[in-house]
This record gives sequence, structure tokens and C-alpha cells, in this order.
Amino acid sequence: MHRLRSLVPSANYLFCFEAAARRRSFTAAAQELNVSQPAVSKTIRLLEEATGLKLFRRDHTRLELTAEGLRLYKEVQEAFDHLHMVISSLQKKHSNDIVRVSFSSSFVQLWLLPRLKDFKARHPDVSLRIEESSRDDQDLIEEDIDLSARLGKGRWPGIHAWHFVTEEVLPVCSPEYLAEHGPITEPIQLLEHTLLSFEERHRSRVDWREWLERNAVPVARLKQDFVFTDALGSIEAAVLGQGIALGWKHLVHDYLTSGKLVVPLSTIYRSGSAIHVVMPALRPPKRGTELFRDWLLEQGADAELPTDSGKSAHS
Repeated sequence: MHRLRSLVPSANYLFCFEAAARRRSFTAAAQELNVSQPAVSKTIRLLEEATGLKLFRRDHTRLELTAEGLRLYKEVQEAFDHLHMVISSLQKKHSNDIVRVSFSSSFVQLWLLPRLKDFKARHPDVSLRIEESSRDDQDLIEEDIDLSARLGKGRWPGIHAWHFVTEEVLPVCSPEYLAEHGPITEPIQLLEHTLLSFEERHRSRVDWREWLERNAVPVARLKQDFVFTDALGSIEAAVLGQGIALGWKHLVHDYLTSGKLVVPLSTIYRSGSAIHVVMPALRPPKRGTELFRDWLLEQGADAELPTDSGKSAHS
């Protein structure tokens, strides 16, 4: 039992007091609380007896707070306002119209943001809380995430998964870089160029060593001039002409379409894995979460790149 209970036996005493103090009238408080005026008068008397405080000065014309009553009123009102804010915030957090999603920063910046306008136009009543994460293994229930993405085979305990895009990785660079340093006709020639790398602490992805070895280029020691902590940094550096980056099909699609990036070598590495849209299986999905999932899957991220024709694929 909370120690306040020893001073105020019923929380209703405080609600009644707050209404009477704010309205400066037992009659008005009774109307607001939908009780009788004598019931309000009795409740205030019980509160004064329980606390040993005189809260109101009564005469035949008006009701006034005592100094003690005024202080208690201010404190009660502030406490009520704070509780209202907290409860409203928690309700809003779990509202069916607010969907919490979590993706890598590269996915958010390169793929999601350019397309969000379309989702909002279709579903103006759904609000997204977008978080950027450096991990694939988030506990969706524990971290209160409605929807995320994972790379793998699509089978995780306690997780519903839908295929979003096949993992296809290819080298990309700016047209200016290729004009200055190209052409490149064989994978082994990449070792003569500035390779933009990234290493994510909590996420495992194809790196240059694996990509080169998969394309029959043995690498004893790989020179790494620039190493970023996220794929986003390496791809943006490639756009700026700093070197050649590894690009995931869906992440570089828009840059290839616009011509900001080109493919210097017609070779794609297909890992056999895929990125999946995932949702917790142990929690009923919100309406907004299902709408966002369906919208993601409708986007056709697995469509061919504008540069796919004539490439040889390696697995």
C-alpha cells in the first residue's frame, strides 16, 4: 500500500477537492462530478478530517481556499496534469495509428525516404516512428518494434517474415570516377582502384574480400583506404567520386536510375539469402503495421536494375 493512503484514504477525495477548488463552489463541483452537493461537502469534510487541514473558508456568499488549501490545490493539479500527460503519452505510443519501425540507416536514407510520400498519400491516418538501428537481431517484443527487416533465409523463432528483396551485391562508382580511372573489364582490376569499405559492429554483410573471392580473385591483403561504419557512408562516398563501393541492388537502384552511380563491371554477386520484412509473431499486429508491410511488399524491390542486362551472375 502506498504511504499516501494513510493520509488520504480514497483517491476520490482528491478528485472531489480539485473540482471544488477549481470551481470555487461545491454546487458546481457536484454538477461536474455528477453527484449531489451534500456528497461533495461530505467528501471535503472527510478529507479535512483525514489530513487535519482546513482547506476552505465558507460563508454565505462564496467559497475560498485557505493558504493550506491553495498549496494543496496547486500540488494536486500539477500531479494530475503530470499523470494525464504520462498516460496520454503511453496510450499514444500504443495507438493503432502509430507504427514503430526499425531499419538500417542506409535503408532509411537511400530507399525508404524517397518513397515515404507515396505511403503517406495512401494512408494519411498512419503515423510512422522510424528508428535507425545497427543490428539485425533486435528483440521486437522487448524493444516494442512493430516492423523491421532482417537478412537471412526467412526463418526465425517468434517472427513472421515476408520476402522483400534478394541479396544482390555489385560494384558501383560515379560516372566521373569511371571516366578518370576506367575502364574495368575484369574483377581482378578492382585491386588497382580505391575500394570503399564498411564494417558494421553488430551486423554481418558481404565485404570486398568476400565479393572478390567469390569472383575468383584471391586476396592476400586488401588495401582499405576508407572504411565506414555503415554502407550508407561508402555509397555516398562513391557518389562523390571517392572510389568504388559495394552496392546492394535495392539501395543503389535510385542512384543508378538517375545516373549518379554507374556499374563499372557487369558482375553481380547473389548470396542466396534475402532481406525479409519481419514482425513479431507473439503480438497481434496493428492495422497500421499491416498497411505499412503491404505497402513495402508492393514496391517491387526485387525488380531488375536498369543496368542488369548483359551481366553475368555469380553465386
